[in-house]
Amino acid sequence: MPEYLVLMKLNPGKIVDTLGDIRKLEEKPISGVDLCYSMNIFGAWDVGIWINAENSSEVLEFVQKKVKNLNGVTDVYTVPTFPHGNGTKSAKHVEEQKTPLGT
Repeated sequence: MPEYLVLMKLNPGKIVDTLGDIRKLEEKPISGVDLCYSMNIFGAWDVGIWINAENSSEVLEFVQKKVKNLNGVTDVYTVPTFPHGNGTKSAKHVEEQKTPLGT
């Protein structure tokens, strides 16, 4: 399933509230779209959301109906991406793969 990164700029006066609303998004916010995770970004963009979607029309619907309607979102930029073939790893899987220094 294709992956997309949705970048957002937020109104500085509403960052806390907007981040709370982003964290409350459902795992399947619309049909055909799976929300993987959100992240804070430092730089030109404030927040990113990784999603999987069957096709670009579902991504457009998600951005138009869910993301742009969040109070405090001032700009959105969607980037289509593709996986490198190493699969998605959960935070638990990544933690299990860590080894202590020197071993």
